[in-house]
Amino acid sequence: FFCLFVDMEGAINTLVQRLEAVTARLEKVEGQIVGGAGAAAGGAAPAGGAAAGSGAGAAWVGEFDSFFGENIPKLVEVTNKIGNDELKKQVAAFERALKSHRDFLNVASKCKKPDDATLGKLLEPTSTAVNEAISTRDSNRGNAMWNHLSAISEVMPALGWVVITPTPGPFANEYKGNSEFYSNKLLREYKGKDEDQVAWVMALKGFFTSLVAFIKQYHTTGLSWKNNGGEDASKYIGAAPAAASSAPAPPAAPGPPPPAVMNASSAKKGPDVNALFSEINKGTAISSGLKKVTSDMKTKNRDPKERSAVVKAAPKKAPARKKPVKRGTPKFALEGNKWVCEFQDDNKSMVIEETEPKHTVYLYKNDNCVVNVKGQKVNSICIDSCNKTGIVFNNCIAVVEVINCNGVEIQCQGRVPAFAIDKCSSIQVILSKECLEAEIVTSKSDQVNICIPGDDGDLMELAVPEQYKTTIKDNKLETGCVEHV
Repeated sequence: FFCLFVDMEGAINTLVQRLEAVTARLEKVEGQIVGGAGAAAGGAAPAGGAAAGSGAGAAWVGEFDSFFGENIPKLVEVTNKIGNDELKKQVAAFERALKSHRDFLNVASKCKKPDDATLGKLLEPTSTAVNEAISTRDSNRGNAMWNHLSAISEVMPALGWVVITPTPGPFANEYKGNSEFYSNKLLREYKGKDEDQVAWVMALKGFFTSLVAFIKQYHTTGLSWKNNGGEDASKYIGAAPAAASSAPAPPAAPGPPPPAVMNASSAKKGPDVNALFSEINKGTAISSGLKKVTSDMKTKNRDPKERSAVVKAAPKKAPARKKPVKRGTPKFALEGNKWVCEFQDDNKSMVIEETEPKHTVYLYKNDNCVVNVKGQKVNSICIDSCNKTGIVFNNCIAVVEVINCNGVEIQCQGRVPAFAIDKCSSIQVILSKECLEAEIVTSKSDQVNICIPGDDGDLMELAVPEQYKTTIKDNKLETGCVEHV
């Protein structure tokens, strides 16, 4: 009975939130009608929130309120039900970012486009909340709800569409696709098993699907400011304008830092035109200040041995290799069932001797390193944000994942069923004869090569295709690799 009561209470809360959103939209329409009548009677729109809330700007702000109310309250409700402390903290920051985003959109609907410095200050609340949500994920690697944290973290930069021209829609859609890499994992894991998990994913995807459509409809080439008769946006710094409705106020996207302000005295001066014309008026006397070339300075009169026109270049020093900045303490240890290797630099002697089938191996932000897994079998291997790093292992039960890496080499001496390579460049995978049935899935990656043993025992290097051709046949898309003869 208690469980039934809790479910009913949650359903009632959701219904109340949706009714509030509908009421807010009706109040907005009423305000538009009254504001329009007042403008017709008095010859000018009333000052304050009523004037700013009327017109086309208020219409698209209301559209944002609509799909915000349809998805975000549901996302927060399910998070409170299924999430751990880290996910709840991240979703709270996510909700604050969306509300700040909505406040910023409301400013844009009322104001002229400001200068970069003012724009940066207006976007600070959103940027702060976005950074908090992303840092929550980055500081909790290996968390039990890693895919949830990553799904939100990867899509948060999409709120930066407000400073993108002329293609803000594709910009937001790109980050939506990054998020779906993780949200689709959740769907495959929980579909038909846990409807709350599915509802969480659908609420997140639903909001950003609507956001992309919203951008394409109202802001095709960039955010639409009220440049004709709009207010000064600087007066809204640090305080949101009067909202056109009582719906929850979503966030703004992280904007670029304000440009450095140059002093007037340091600005580059133009040429002195008067001085130029005074020099021209000298006539032939203009060359009186030039140095004379004496006979011994002429090449034809110089010693033949001194006529060489070849100038030896000064020896150049090889530039020192810049090492990537590390943001954490180097670690190489077994934590529970996970071998963790993080923030290592120029370390090619790391060896994992004893492993168990339940152990996993996790490599993160290593540079110019080599890891040798001598144990016979591990559960899975994940290589994340590594540069010029190699790993050698025997057998892997589940999958080898490679994410955001550059110049990584992987050698399997036994068996592994699958490789997943995402957002990587210059990856080389060396397979043994027992591993030739492995599946290799690549996405957003280039220069991926697979080395397999040939009949003569030498390795054959095969390149994963990067160019595709798509044709339409019978109203269906057929995609295949491009072959050059």
